[in-house]
Amino acid sequence: AKNYIKSLPKVQKKDFASILKYANPLAVNLLEKMLVLDAEKRVTAAEALMHPYFEPIHDPEEEIEAEKYDDTFDNMDLPLDEWKREFNFVMFSELTRLKRHAEIKM
Repeated sequence: AKNYIKSLPKVQKKDFASILKYANPLAVNLLEKMLVLDAEKRVTAAEALMHPYFEPIHDPEEEIEAEKYDDTFDNMDLPLDEWKREFNFVMFSELTRLKRHAEIKM
């Protein structure tokens, strides 16, 4: 996936403020930070929650921390057919886990 992104031609960044003329400037600023293609430069979820746009509703007492995302799958360098097989396995495993979790709660 990273190689594909790197292979895309460079495109001039759009000025969101001119596109979203009537939007809250803080919302536009946050959107720009969230839509950065390079994950290393993109705002994290925790950083986004600390953005001034969320200040009126921000309550650290109610916010839970998620487990760190396992990017092992994203960083695999495999031929397309193996990617598909691996993707199907990961999706099936995750859906099975979620189904079990939902059944326990019912």
